[in-house]
Amino acid sequence: MIYTLKQFIDYVHVIDCLNTTAPPHTVVKKKYSVTKRKEKHKAVKRTEYDKNLVPYEVIVQPSVTTAVHDTNGITRLILDYLRYVYGSTSVRRISSEGKYRPGVGFIPSSNKGLSDIEGIIYGKFLSLEVKVGKDSIRPSQLKRKAEIEKDGGIYYLCKWQDFEHFQREIQQLIPIE
Repeated sequence: MIYTLKQFIDYVHVIDCLNTTAPPHTVVKKKYSVTKRKEKHKAVKRTEYDKNLVPYEVIVQPSVTTAVHDTNGITRLILDYLRYVYGSTSVRRISSEGKYRPGVGFIPSSNKGLSDIEGIIYGKFLSLEVKVGKDSIRPSQLKRKAEIEKDGGIYYLCKWQDFEHFQREIQQLIPIE
């Protein structure tokens, strides 16, 4: 079955209600944000005149907000989809970002090349890399892909378009039992 985002949210809510002893009206419905607002500043020059009519340039930075994909929200949605629909308890989000420490500086991650989500589904290892927009796969991720496929695991490069497209692709790789 292919869910719309609203249907999936309702499905997750029903499962959460069934798996708790709390009254259904107290169980909080999960929300998934696949888009977020991003503010862009664009410098614009404008000519103004002082009281003596002498021209001078003013630089104005109007902010424009646009809707962009929210990679963290998409990753949370995918993770819950694998947990609720496939019943996997082992799928985990892997952080491969470095960290900044005051006084020390930037410390690179030791998880370089690891996918965004990794776990076991129906006895098969799944490594799932989420790419949104113009984001592309890095050489360290290609190396990881080759290692996983050589060992018989499934590597899935998810080029996010929408939730329904993702479901069709993942169900072709791993049919729901």
